[in-house]
Amino acid sequence: MESERDEMKFQFSLKSLRWTRKKTVILAVGVCLAGVGSFYFSRQGTTRKNTTQASFIRTTVLKKTTLNNSISLTGTVESASVSNVTTNQSLAVKSIPVQVGDWVEAGDIICVLDTDEIDKNIEKTLESLQENIDNAKDSLASAEENLTWAQSDADSAWNAMAEKESAMNSAKTAYESARSSVDAFQANVDQAQAAYQSAVEAENQALSALNSAISDGTCTGLEDTACAAGSAYDAARQASADAKSKADSAQQDLKSAQAAMNYDTLAAAYNTAQSVYNAALTAWNTARNNRDSWQTKVEDAKEAVTKASSSDTLDDLYEKKENCTLTAETAGKVTAINVTVGSMATNNTTIATIQDTDALKITVTIPEYEIQNVELGMTAKITTDATEGEIEGTLTQISPVASSQNGGFSAEVTVTTPNSGLYVGINATVEIIQSTVDNVFVVPIDAVGTNDAGESIVFVKESGSGSDAVFKEVVVTTGEENDYYVEISSTQLSEGMEVRSSADPEQAQVNGSESGEQVQMNGGMQIDMGGAMPSGEMPAGQMPSGGPGGNGGGAPGGRGGNG
Repeated sequence: MESERDEMKFQFSLKSLRWTRKKTVILAVGVCLAGVGSFYFSRQGTTRKNTTQASFIRTTVLKKTTLNNSISLTGTVESASVSNVTTNQSLAVKSIPVQVGDWVEAGDIICVLDTDEIDKNIEKTLESLQENIDNAKDSLASAEENLTWAQSDADSAWNAMAEKESAMNSAKTAYESARSSVDAFQANVDQAQAAYQSAVEAENQALSALNSAISDGTCTGLEDTACAAGSAYDAARQASADAKSKADSAQQDLKSAQAAMNYDTLAAAYNTAQSVYNAALTAWNTARNNRDSWQTKVEDAKEAVTKASSSDTLDDLYEKKENCTLTAETAGKVTAINVTVGSMATNNTTIATIQDTDALKITVTIPEYEIQNVELGMTAKITTDATEGEIEGTLTQISPVASSQNGGFSAEVTVTTPNSGLYVGINATVEIIQSTVDNVFVVPIDAVGTNDAGESIVFVKESGSGSDAVFKEVVVTTGEENDYYVEISSTQLSEGMEVRSSADPEQAQVNGSESGEQVQMNGGMQIDMGGAMPSGEMPAGQMPSGGPGGNGGGAPGGRGGNG
């Protein structure tokens, strides 16, 4: 034990205090960082061998505080909204109405390119199109004139057709009136003709019967008055003659009626009027088709005028001219301008970069072993060398795929503190809070031990000071913990109590020997270890907010480690 003490050294750097979990060095560094009591280094001369020893017991003063379980990461502050002003043309820069550092809104003009060459090409294109426009307009005027004449012809044909139709209808009315009067006589003629035809057939049958009777000797001839066949034939012949007389009389009555009604003339007039109307109808259809044809030609001519007035080439030129005025896509601060007035902006040149410095984020890498312990929406505490205090943030994005380079998962923390004072491009430490408990007592993990009953215990100072301090065992209930601290509770605990920083008394005791060389302190240097743990950049999950004070209490080495 004495040899170990002789080999122990205290090392202190004026520039930085670094946390470590090495079992031996952590004791000395812990003395400088944590505590409540005071430790006095003095040097009255230059380097000398140790001849004395200083001894004290590391303690932690209980104070209600907040315990965070978190992971600490580093990253660079970036804008969450970055847009580039670019061009796809190779033209000279005419004007740049903004400067680096200016705040711009979406749509504000950032750069104007020279359009002289484009304007000349537009003028030439318009001149070449004018001849086509004039020709198209002439064709349109001619088509419209022909359409007017065709419409006039169609109107005339329509009027003529209507007139002929009226005449035809009049002739038809007169003809049908005469025909209705003649139809009764025609019916008599038809009836008489039918009766006469029947009588002729009966006469022929009677004659055939007579001839048969003569042939078989039943009758001798027409003079045979006793011959029944002969009598029948005579009667049939007479009936036929009477029927013919009636038919002739009916036919004569028909002719007389037709003559009296001027029937033939009216029929001829109707036929003529019908033929004239058909000719007028044909003329109207021809005139109408001609009019429709010229109407189509007029529409085609109008379309030709429209096409002649524009072209893809002209549209492209107008679009290029419009694109010579380059505007901001998003609001933000101009952080870079890569051209000057008079310089050439080539195709795909980034003219300027605009970043919203009010919307910031920090890209970090979450280690594989921590990815299951984080989730979107977790609170983050951000610190930088350029700002004071902690800045609030939120974990807003986690890549679902690990990086092939470092195996970690890329993530983004969005800054939520307004007017945070952060600058784009500076380095930042991001502490992602995984869990938080407030208003609790916390002690270094090594301060909690286990008694024979398996209960968690700590050792509370009762009396004495330095290496002569007396401690009593207090049973506690442990709660949340991180890599360095654990929550404890008990009805026997109260604020201001001193708890031994290690359950192992040997690990809690610090013996300082001067067997090695000391750093010379002019006139001596006193470090007050009282009060709470100072804030600052620490490894993930170390000091809780407003952490406990300690007499010579350094950063614990983790559960089971040497103080």
